[in-house]
Amino acid sequence: MAANNRPGRDSLPRGASGQNIKLTDRWQGYQAHHRATLRLSLSTMLSEPLQTIMTVMVIAIALALPTALYVAVENVRQLGGSFESSAQITVFVKKSAKPEAIDSLSDNLQSLPGVISIDYISAEQALLEFKALSGFGTALRHLDGNPLPPVFLVQPITSDSINLSKLNRLLAKIQDLPAVDDVQIDMAWLQRLYSLTEIGRKIVVALGATLALGVLLVIGNAIRLAIQSRRDEIVVVKLVGGTNAYVRRPFLYTGLLLGLFGSILALIMLYVCLLWISGSVVGLADLYQSQYRLQGLGVLGSATLVSLGGGLGVTGAWIAVSKHLRDIEPK
Repeated sequence: MAANNRPGRDSLPRGASGQNIKLTDRWQGYQAHHRATLRLSLSTMLSEPLQTIMTVMVIAIALALPTALYVAVENVRQLGGSFESSAQITVFVKKSAKPEAIDSLSDNLQSLPGVISIDYISAEQALLEFKALSGFGTALRHLDGNPLPPVFLVQPITSDSINLSKLNRLLAKIQDLPAVDDVQIDMAWLQRLYSLTEIGRKIVVALGATLALGVLLVIGNAIRLAIQSRRDEIVVVKLVGGTNAYVRRPFLYTGLLLGLFGSILALIMLYVCLLWISGSVVGLADLYQSQYRLQGLGVLGSATLVSLGGGLGVTGAWIAVSKHLRDIEPK
């Protein structure tokens, strides 16, 4: 009877299943496994250098093409913005206008909505500037009078997107003011420039989406080949109790590394191209007495590209592994 009161051997905890594993130990083991998996993935890639280099090059080219087009579009947009800041409306005053009418016109122009500032150029000042800049000073001495009218230079409020309808309404208001003879503005070419940059942005999005799909296919094909070469190893791991997450992890790291290396190489290619072209751009800008310089991606843009490459790598690897792991099961 006493023997029946003793706890049985089956009720005693045996082996690792009976041990309480601390949360910190679990976390340290999780980190150690991830570090080991990362090192294993990197060593596997380095053991096949030709295949790795070809895959990274394809990814880099696919990422560099839309990025280079994006940089070009942004530089054109910034160049248009520098011209836009100097855009002005020229208001020609009637030659018969009295000083009181000119003062009244100045107040009316200043009070118009959408006007930042105005500058007045008298007829005498306009003639002096014309003589100095045109080179016809001697010929102008034979004129009976001053043929140039007074002029107001009106600086309108502009933004990144030029709205010609608003400008036309402003021009109509100026044209209806007393003592105004004519109004001229040449900003239609800027509108065309911004339309072209908008088209360029849409092309960047379309090309980027297409090449991103290409990156997914390239990484997916590389992961598929890696899975097929390690098929027997995957079967053994599953036989001893390895989960799909455990099997999937090395391939996800491989996709991540391929995407990161490809995006870093794309940045290097883009930097070299900008360095090569910038000299010619600086020389052209100096001829026009401009301080314009080519702008690259910057720190934020570079980080975005690297993150995008890594994300595409992980996504492509996940799709490939999820598809092919279902077909590999122990028999």
